Amino acid sequence: MKLVLLSVSALLFSIVILLTGHGLQLTVAPLRASELGWSTSMIGFTGSAYFLGFVLGCLTVPRLVSWVGHIRVYAVLTAAATSALLLLGLFDTVAPWLIARLITGWSIAGIYMIIESWLNERTTPRNRGMVLSIYTTLTLLAICLGQLAIGANFSLLEFIIIGAILLSVSAIPIGLSRSSTPSPIVDVGFQYRRVYDAAHIAIGGAAVGGLVTSGFWVLGPLVATANSLSPDQVGIFMAVTLLGGASLQLPVGRLSDRYDRRLVLAGLAIVGALVCITAATIPIKSPYLLYGLMFLFGGTTFPLYSISLAHANDNTSLPLIETGSVVLLVNSAGAIIGPVATARIMDYTPAGMFIFASVMLSLFAIWALVRISTHKISRHRFEPFKDLPKTTHEVMEITTDEYPIEGDPD
Repeated sequence: MKLVLLSVSALLFSIVILLTGHGLQLTVAPLRASELGWSTSMIGFTGSAYFLGFVLGCLTVPRLVSWVGHIRVYAVLTAAATSALLLLGLFDTVAPWLIARLITGWSIAGIYMIIESWLNERTTPRNRGMVLSIYTTLTLLAICLGQLAIGANFSLLEFIIIGAILLSVSAIPIGLSRSSTPSPIVDVGFQYRRVYDAAHIAIGGAAVGGLVTSGFWVLGPLVATANSLSPDQVGIFMAVTLLGGASLQLPVGRLSDRYDRRLVLAGLAIVGALVCITAATIPIKSPYLLYGLMFLFGGTTFPLYSISLAHANDNTSLPLIETGSVVLLVNSAGAIIGPVATARIMDYTPAGMFIFASVMLSLFAIWALVRISTHKISRHRFEPFKDLPKTTHEVMEITTDEYPIEGDPD
């Protein structure tokens, strides 16, 4: 195991540096746009551009890697991400920001794919679970560190420069790595109809998860400032939400192994809707109360994607990477729409993020419960829940052969 970790240490070091800078820009970008006096709707459009770029990255980067190789593409992507972030400090109009955020999303998706492809090549079925856990933990800690850094004594423009430095420096460990490059990234087809026919609720859960969590990623800092949080508290607000999602993901996943995953999805949506209604209606005078609500918000909305993926995988004969590609694409489509829809409501009330999320979660819960009452499932292809990060479909390759397919546990 030590030899395996040593062989991927440059990859892990690069992703930690990069995601620290990425976590910082996730918080800085909307705050900088707000500082420029933009409406919430305009900020929402820049967030949607990021998620659109992410989808395009998942679709186009595999072919780019097959042409020129992993290291060259990684260098190109880090250069593009760095340049795009610096553009946010150079321009104060929407059009350049839309282009910059699109490029950022495309670059980050491609970087994830390259790192995950490399990790898959360097691991074996015996150690993939451990490597995946380390990778997931490091990505979480790096993004949280970047968000918490917003409390440091720098201006937003200085934070943009710091983030750009981190994105650029992340190319150094991989550029100097002597590890052999992996095989080309698999270009996966999207069999949407087949997955949807097998698992309607999985598709609905993935879409709703994208709708509500994207609003948080893009507009969360504005929600925090609307609740009179200081800059350092904004970072805590963002990080505690992410920690809530990470902390509850595995317990919720194990619960879905024992019971109908559709009921778990509906339960998450109901509890999440109640959390959002509480946050939207009661006066929040203590930051600790807001932190607690955001921890629960993350804990109930972030796992929607992973439980939906598990439910879809239980009910199709497709390989995990093909099923997961459809679920991820649907989630990403929701993420493109979510920031714009959330921002429109936030133009009228600071509680718009919670109002939009509560409506979406409630509608999904009602639909899911109705469908559960009329459609039975056998889970004849059941596999234990896998705690996967929501990055790209390439991460699903790391789990291949980690678990044997089992029969219905019931």
